Amino acid sequence: MLIGFALIIVAVFLCCALLYRLSIYALPLFVSFLAGSATYRSGNGILVALAAAAIAAIILLAVAQLALAFAKSDLTRAVVGIAFAAPAAVAGYHAVHGIAAATMPPSAWQFVISLLGAAIVAATSWTQWSRVRP
Repeated sequence: MLIGFALIIVAVFLCCALLYRLSIYALPLFVSFLAGSATYRSGNGILVALAAAAIAAIILLAVAQLALAFAKSDLTRAVVGIAFAAPAAVAGYHAVHGIAAATMPPSAWQFVISLLGAAIVAATSWTQWSRVRP
């Protein structure tokens, strides 16, 4: 029983770590979902929709990398950073709020912890995207 409890704790920790890492890429995921959904709803098959989603995410990431690599002003870098950090903050808020709602009674602390999680995920996204240098 003790081993099972330890494995559950490890599994929850790994799920949270995965959720944290994936929250950073909320904008490419959102763009790829929109492209794939629009392609599938237009009557194309699932394979074409998956290909469109992958191509849209790759193009977005390539454009962001090029914009950061060739940006001459800090304002351009800030705009790209905010474009990635804002969706990451929303994803981080909802992820932490879901975990907080499952683990603690409803109170103002859920909101505070969710905002803290959103700030941490947004800061991580900002930091990761600001590392790109020419």
